[in-house]
Amino acid sequence: MIHMVYNFAVGPMVWLAFTIFIGGLAYRLIRYRRKAVAAKKGLPGDFRTSWAVRSMLHYLLPLNRTAKSSPWSTVAGFALHIPLLVVVFFLSAHVIMLEQSWGVSWPTIPDAWADVLTMIALAALGFLAVKRLVHPALRGLTEPKDLLVLLLVALPLLTGLAAHRQWGDYPLMLTLHVLSANILLMLIPFTKLSHMALFFVSRAATGSDFGKRQVGAW
Repeated sequence: MIHMVYNFAVGPMVWLAFTIFIGGLAYRLIRYRRKAVAAKKGLPGDFRTSWAVRSMLHYLLPLNRTAKSSPWSTVAGFALHIPLLVVVFFLSAHVIMLEQSWGVSWPTIPDAWADVLTMIALAALGFLAVKRLVHPALRGLTEPKDLLVLLLVALPLLTGLAAHRQWGDYPLMLTLHVLSANILLMLIPFTKLSHMALFFVSRAATGSDFGKRQVGAW
C-alpha cells in the first residue's frame, strides 16, 4: 500500500502540485498587477527602477528598520530561508531526481551539510513559532492558520531528515516527505507563503513610491 502511495506522490501528484503552484502564483501576480493599475489611475505612472531594486536589496539584506528593531527574528528569518533554499536546490537526492526526470543537473552539497542545514531551518521555525505564542503583540495577531503555515514548512524538512537518518520506517518517512512537499507546493499560492513571489512586486512598487517621495528605502 505504501509503495502505491509513494508512486502516486512522485508521479501524478508532483505534476498536479507544480501545476497548481505555478498557476496559482501566476494568478496572484496578475491579480496584484490589476489591482495596482486600478489603484494608480489618475496618478503619475513613472516607475523608479533604481529605487525599486534598492528597496528589494534593502530587505533581502539585513539593512532595514525591522532588522534593527528585531535582530533575533531577522537571524531566524535568514536561518530559515537560506538553508531551505540550499537544501531544496542542492540536496543530492533532489538533483538526482531532477536529472532522471529532465536530464539536467548541477553540483550538490554533501548530505551531512544538508542534515545540518535542515536542523538549522527547523530550529528557526521553532523559534518563530514560539515567538508568535509568547510575544504579547504577536500573540494577539496570531491565528491558528499562521502556525499551520509554519508546520507545513516544517513537515517536509522533518520527514526528509527522518528518511535520510533512517528514523522510523524508511518507506513511510520517504512517502510522507514527498506528500508533504507536494501539499506545501499546492498551498503556497493560497497562503502567506505566496510572499516568495509577491514580495518582489510589492517591494518594487513600494520602493518606487519611496523614490518619488525621496524618503529613503526604509
